[in-house]
Amino acid sequence: MFKPDYRITEHFLHYAEEISAVSAKIAAKNINFSLVARLQAEALEHNAHSSTSIEGNSLSLTQASDLNRGKDVPADSKNKKEVANYFHALRWIIKNPARVLDKSNLLKLHKLIVDGLLSREKAGRLKIKQNFIIDAKKIVVYTPPPPEDCPRLLKELLDWANQPNKIHPIILSAIFHHQLVTIHPFSDGNGRVARAAAQWLLYQKNFDQYHIIALDDFYAQDRDKYYAKIQQVRDLDYDFTYWIDYVAQGLLETIEKVYLRLSNLAHGVTGKITITPKQEKLIDLLGENGSLGSKELCRLLKINRARVNQLITPLVKAKIIRKDGVARATRYSLNRD
Repeated sequence: MFKPDYRITEHFLHYAEEISAVSAKIAAKNINFSLVARLQAEALEHNAHSSTSIEGNSLSLTQASDLNRGKDVPADSKNKKEVANYFHALRWIIKNPARVLDKSNLLKLHKLIVDGLLSREKAGRLKIKQNFIIDAKKIVVYTPPPPEDCPRLLKELLDWANQPNKIHPIILSAIFHHQLVTIHPFSDGNGRVARAAAQWLLYQKNFDQYHIIALDDFYAQDRDKYYAKIQQVRDLDYDFTYWIDYVAQGLLETIEKVYLRLSNLAHGVTGKITITPKQEKLIDLLGENGSLGSKELCRLLKINRARVNQLITPLVKAKIIRKDGVARATRYSLNRD
């Protein structure tokens, strides 16, 4: 049975209190739907870029953003595939935030993240060979549990995460993140799966209800510290206290940046625009797919091209949606500028 060891510190209580205060300020702003969609798109791109960059992906944030908008970028195909897969996985989570994080769905998440990067025998399946964590000097710094222990350890972790007892969402997410990395149940992609699953648990517990927090930015800004904090738990005989404080600090810094970004965007709005239900659906589709052409919008919205133009023109003028290309090559995406 998995029973994590940790203490609630003054640091955590401070971070949690401040996070609640900033969240309340965000909610009090009664955010315009178009701004929510814009912030969601930005968080999606930042999380996809940062989580993959932690693992060594060399794409820049601009390149990741371009991929999300349907553009090709001059980069290694493996790096592009990693980022594209992570976009796909995060969108799947956002579409299914209340879905139970059980073994089947965790394996599905892994398959989405490593699709085309690992063989079919490894994608969406637990490891069958021993793996190791190696540092930049090619030195083994951690040996995960052997393959035969992973099913049991994973079941214990999932049972703990899905128990009815009320655990603070930050604590739940932080411990799950660390323990999944510690079990290292997959042949590859463990870090990306752990960070995505940790975010999923926050959504499941109604934390970050707008899906606008990019916590992976915090980890990526000091990757050495991120890895050091993971190792610290092991050095302290799996006392999660300081790891939880670290994650809470990251969430506070991240949500404060979101609030500042939201305030800046709100100040930049010149005039009001009423968003119709059909336009909301159109914006949602762009958020889900990155970029779409008129033909694709016609098919997805089940309307003709003239109606698409009627819906999208005021959104382009209001700088909610960005237009790239001309004539039939035109593509639309959510504006990040």
